[in-house]
Amino acid sequence: MEGKDLILINSEIGTRDYYGKGNLESKTFRDIAEDLHIKYQDQIFEYAKSQLSNILQNDRTRLPLRFYYVDQAGNENEIDHSDKVFDIMRLGSEVFWSIQVVGGSVNFRKYFGQHSLELVKKPKYRNWKVIIEGKPGYGIYSVGPDKTSIIRRWEIKPSRDYPQTPPIVTSSPPYSNDPCWDTNGTLHYARFQFGGSPWNDRVNKSTNPLYSLVIELLQKYRLGV
Repeated sequence: MEGKDLILINSEIGTRDYYGKGNLESKTFRDIAEDLHIKYQDQIFEYAKSQLSNILQNDRTRLPLRFYYVDQAGNENEIDHSDKVFDIMRLGSEVFWSIQVVGGSVNFRKYFGQHSLELVKKPKYRNWKVIIEGKPGYGIYSVGPDKTSIIRRWEIKPSRDYPQTPPIVTSSPPYSNDPCWDTNGTLHYARFQFGGSPWNDRVNKSTNPLYSLVIELLQKYRLGV
């Protein structure tokens, strides 16, 4: 454990934090959640508002944080808030966290869940898995090498009014020197020169726009192979 940092990554608000070993003595992930709620209070609230309008800024009961790490086989492993940080760091120093907004409309999750299940059930896309077991409407992920053999974790999560607006696609580690990706690892969506967007085109022409998006990303970036 000497000299090893805990790396905390959130794709929803685009953060990456480092905890030095000396700051982790006796800490649990309940302590880490408290630190994150304090440090990113405004960003967490803004994200929550994008998912659910009737929520108060300090209503943490409706904004629990979820922690997990990914093992060498690419499997996602849930971390309980009572788990000690040092115990998890023996398994991996990179930990992902996400904001779980409780309550509100589920229509966008329903549509995304239907589309994501149709995708992950196809043998050709068996490397894609749901982020939360039994809840496909919360997102899907894949771990594997890109065209340059860099191992990445890609996540696709629904926007609050999916499929009218495109899903959120992120990469960890982020892409560098690629105009289609933000420096925090979030995919840009192009627009046509004279109005409209390829995503709107995809929604109008496809019964599963998520599936056609993944095909396009696979062709361009070898994403999810």
